[in-house]
Amino acid sequence: MTVQRRIPLAKALSDVDTRQREISEYIDRNKDRFVEKLRILCQQPSVSAQNLGMTGAAQLVERFLKETGFTTESFSPTHGPPIIFGELLSKHGSKTLLVYNHYDVQPVEPVDLWTHPPFSAAVDDGRIYARGASDNKGNIVSRLMAIEAFQKVRGDVPCNIKWVVEGEEEIGSPHFAEFIAKYKGRLTGESAIWEFGGLDYDDRPLVTLGLKGMLYVEFKVQTALKDSHSARAAVVENPAWRLVRMLDTIQDEDGRILIEGWYDDVKPFTAEELEVIRSMPLEEHSIRDELGIKSFLYGLTGFEFKKAFYGSPTANIAGIWSGYTGPGHKTVLPSVARAKMDFRLVPDQDPARLAGKLKQHLARHGFEDIEVSLQAENPAARTPISSPIAKIAARAGKEV
Repeated sequence: MTVQRRIPLAKALSDVDTRQREISEYIDRNKDRFVEKLRILCQQPSVSAQNLGMTGAAQLVERFLKETGFTTESFSPTHGPPIIFGELLSKHGSKTLLVYNHYDVQPVEPVDLWTHPPFSAAVDDGRIYARGASDNKGNIVSRLMAIEAFQKVRGDVPCNIKWVVEGEEEIGSPHFAEFIAKYKGRLTGESAIWEFGGLDYDDRPLVTLGLKGMLYVEFKVQTALKDSHSARAAVVENPAWRLVRMLDTIQDEDGRILIEGWYDDVKPFTAEELEVIRSMPLEEHSIRDELGIKSFLYGLTGFEFKKAFYGSPTANIAGIWSGYTGPGHKTVLPSVARAKMDFRLVPDQDPARLAGKLKQHLARHGFEDIEVSLQAENPAARTPISSPIAKIAARAGKEV
């Protein structure tokens, strides 16, 4: 007969506390080394929109994964920068965690608004100033730090880890499907975590259980072969005015998108999700102070503010330009006007289907001449609150 020895609960909890303390102490002892690793990664430009420094950044990421014990592969899409796939096997764990991150960053312009050069990774008053320090290179290094700490303190990681780090997230991951097609059979596991893991305004850990999707488009209006003198504005159409009039048909003054059928497939929140949203702290005053605004759109506050923030489709003008925008004045009648828009989507909205509805809307309102270039199409994602990984992440957040 086999007798199972039961460990008292108090001792088990004490052992957990001891292991956590030892891991924290290891991280504290090695903090400067990891800060320097983050600075090295941030000093490497990796602007996907400009194809700047991408290969060098991918090589750095692969090197860091190898130094932490991962076996790695570098996948080069037909077009686009390398995607790094790393795998770390646990000696004892039979379960597998998938991890996703990206090494590309947003453009740094306008550079004159930076207090420190964007790729200097300067350390000032306990902060690192660099493009990508938060999104998303800080996440990469912090996860490497946690994995190394587990290895050094406990001798192993608690589960198998498969890690994907791509270089086109900031431009909509246009070649990620090619990677998925090749590695689909290997991208298996019980759970997956995305790139997030930050703190709120009161330093509470954030557990992100979903993301809005996106349809990103660029509009181009051309009314002449070349720019002209503004004296001709009485008889030659200005493309900027035509663009403005088209944009005015997309959304009303209350923020409702006017494209026919846009809300047909919107998946509403469940009762459980609404209850969690209602109870979540969301520091309206901190956001207002950060942005220097007195109030939010449409007077939103409280529960209605949170519902809109987490669950409303949006139509955002990300950029608009035409004619002369330099210092001084120039009496020009432009020939071309452009605008970039990102439409944020919620679960069950299909970006490809909505792109078709957008084009139909333009034709219906007499703007079929306006060129529409699709830049990115990503569906929304939402993880059930009751899922095991959500509960584990929430519990870990409370413990730290």
